[in-house]
Amino acid sequence: MRPVLATAAAVLLASLVSACGASFQSGEPSPSPTTGAQAAASASPSATACVNPSSRSDYTLAGARVLPGDLQVKDLTVGTGAIAKAGATVSVSYVGKLSNGTVFDQSTADNNGKPISLTLLSGKVITGWVEGVPGMRVGGSRELVIPPALGYGCTSPSAKIPANSTLIFTITLVSVS
Repeated sequence: MRPVLATAAAVLLASLVSACGASFQSGEPSPSPTTGAQAAASASPSATACVNPSSRSDYTLAGARVLPGDLQVKDLTVGTGAIAKAGATVSVSYVGKLSNGTVFDQSTADNNGKPISLTLLSGKVITGWVEGVPGMRVGGSRELVIPPALGYGCTSPSAKIPANSTLIFTITLVSVS
């Protein structure tokens, strides 16, 4: 029975040393352990890699203009004030929904019921907003249907927005500065 215990102890010791980042034979650090996600990525890169999010929406907005990239834009109310331009800071009220109707965000919940200020620049807001809000006039409201490629693509920014989601925003432009 002693040889079995000695072998088990040697295996256990080797496992512990290896788990601590050292090689049992050389005493040199071994590469850091791989997580399950890293292992899955190395075994199957396409399983976790972001591969060309859809440029097509899974929702069609009746009466909308379709801009490049399948961005659908429909003015619900045309305002009479200043015009929003790319790069401008705008104040807006909005509701964001998924194509199944689930509300994932709304400015009234984010800012104590007040409009939100944001800059219409790439890297500051999603591309669908950078391309879909310019041209709006203060006092107007617009609906945007943003395909995944112009939204969050194959990433999931929150538990409320799955990867590859079409996003539908109803936006009211409050001011432009």
